[in-house]
Amino acid sequence: MLLPRIRVATAVAVLSLAACKGDPTTPEHWEKKLGSAKRPRDKARVLEELRESGKLTPAFTPMLNAQLEKEKLAEAKAGIARLLGMLKQPSSVGPLSAAIDFGSPDANGNAMNREIANALARIGDPQAIAPLLRLLGSRDPYTRIEVISALGALRAKAAVEPLLEITGDERVEPFILKKAIQALGDIGDPRAVPALVPLLFMEKRGVTFYVETSFALFQIGRPASDALLAVLRGENKKLLSWAQQNRVMTPAIYAKAAQLAGDFRDKRAEQMLISQLGFSSEFVDLQLFVRMRAADALGRLRSAAAVEPLAGMLNEEEPQARQEYIRALGRIGLREAIPALLKAASGPRWEQREGGALGLALVGDGREVPALEKLMADEQRKTQAECSADKNGEGCANPAELAKTHLASLGNKVKVLQVAASCRAETACWTKHLDGEDPMVRERAALEIGRSKQPAQAAELVKHVGDKNLEVRLALIQAATWLMDDTGEAAKSVNLLQVIDKQLAADQGKTEFVRVNEDLRRLAVELRRRQA
Repeated sequence: MLLPRIRVATAVAVLSLAACKGDPTTPEHWEKKLGSAKRPRDKARVLEELRESGKLTPAFTPMLNAQLEKEKLAEAKAGIARLLGMLKQPSSVGPLSAAIDFGSPDANGNAMNREIANALARIGDPQAIAPLLRLLGSRDPYTRIEVISALGALRAKAAVEPLLEITGDERVEPFILKKAIQALGDIGDPRAVPALVPLLFMEKRGVTFYVETSFALFQIGRPASDALLAVLRGENKKLLSWAQQNRVMTPAIYAKAAQLAGDFRDKRAEQMLISQLGFSSEFVDLQLFVRMRAADALGRLRSAAAVEPLAGMLNEEEPQARQEYIRALGRIGLREAIPALLKAASGPRWEQREGGALGLALVGDGREVPALEKLMADEQRKTQAECSADKNGEGCANPAELAKTHLASLGNKVKVLQVAASCRAETACWTKHLDGEDPMVRERAALEIGRSKQPAQAAELVKHVGDKNLEVRLALIQAATWLMDDTGEAAKSVNLLQVIDKQLAADQGKTEFVRVNEDLRRLAVELRRRQA
């Protein structure tokens, strides 16, 4: 009879122990655990356990607020602030603000202040702006960075002037300056525009601010576009004077302003951009830089008036510039470019032929297939002639194999034209090709859908923005933007933003997508602006 008694006693002991532990889903359970933890590392461990437990709910807010108010240790306060930031309850703004150590002399206090700033940003209550503005004066640069980000997240209009002071401070660290620019963009106040425009061209300790500034100006919207039009016209004498004093070359100003005009898709800039296609400079690289950026902007604008001058530029010797002009014509998508593209595709050099064939694949409707097939029949001879003239040319160690590569490339362009002949203007047909294997077909499909003026197709385009090919992804983004320009209905689906945000999160840290995803971020801004 002894064994059963032992079993009963053991069971009672286990039940008693479980009862002592309490219910881990209740605030009381964790309050007791915190009360029994005396050392800083023990409290930090309990708070981390709570964070990872999955038990944290808004019901914990009063307990954590009270713990924050009575806690003395900065490390523990930081952990509590992290939890309150996860809960995002407005009732925590007061306790969090009261916990800030504005004169913090040590690392623990600074770390706590950073966690509090982050928590206040996540809660998103405007009552947090005043204490954050006070904390902006912290001597700790990492705290200042967190506070600046928080003020941007809160879209704090009261922070504009203090942030502008940071952008005008020559002593400020480049990374802090970048954060201030980003915050001004998030706030979106036009007062920031005059200070931001020069930052497009500034370099500080080898660091440039164009990416952050151009995006911030795009967030601000029409007032920024107005300012950039003045730059394109050469009317901003103050900027030109500043540029001369700071050794910023005038062509760089025009080129970057043209790029932004394309981002804004501001039709008012069209004639100025066309005139910049003829920009002349004693420095050939700067001349081409301005022309290329103008061409890119005109392509984004789908400028019919730009087709003739762009088509006349396809004899450009510099391959990269010529490719930019061809892609601009591909975006515009008008058949008036066909003769010039056919001439380029018949050129003596492969880079000319390939570029011209690319343009035909992006613009043609199938009628160009016989011409391309005729060129293919002559490709082996032309390749041999090129290699005879330059035996050290790329691939010329084996001209026959090189000709096969060229023929495969031209054959691929023919396939795109065959798809164009099959689909013509039928959007449903093009939509099916967004999932195709050939990236050039997918690119052409995106551009055609973007010109369709069918708002429902915006969702189909955005669904594919995770495409691994950069040219295809860029075409998808551009096409979705065109649909929003042509019809307001395209921007009404909330799901579009969810898909974009998910894709941007998935691409975090992937350097190959950084540049094209700047356009994806702009698309998200455009959607939010139109849905507001």
